[in-house]
Amino acid sequence: MEKEDLLLVKGMQFWAKHGYFPEENTLGQRFVVDVEVSIDMSHTCTTDDLTGSLSYMDVYAIAERVATKEQYRTVQRIAQRIADEIIAAYPIKQVRVTVKKPSVAIGGIVEYSGCSIVREPQKN
Repeated sequence: MEKEDLLLVKGMQFWAKHGYFPEENTLGQRFVVDVEVSIDMSHTCTTDDLTGSLSYMDVYAIAERVATKEQYRTVQRIAQRIADEIIAAYPIKQVRVTVKKPSVAIGGIVEYSGCSIVREPQKN
């Protein structure tokens, strides 16, 4: 088994005005965001100290800011922006961001629609 530490923040819910159609941008809707970050947490595990490490609060703050302060047409772009912010701020190995739209107008009943992306920092 490969060693991998994962920081998980799941089920973050935000009311925001993202969408492809004008009504979505006017009325807004609920979005659910899950973030999984592959990051070395050995220092925090041994010292019991979050100093200099990525925390749940950091992930939540980034997701909340992107979801509620920025505006996009697609869930794919929301997911990319969250991933970009996490990668820019922390020494991570990989991040998976899932953005779900529980109320989607597709002419049928679904639990949600959405996307999940996986990104890694660019190697120089």
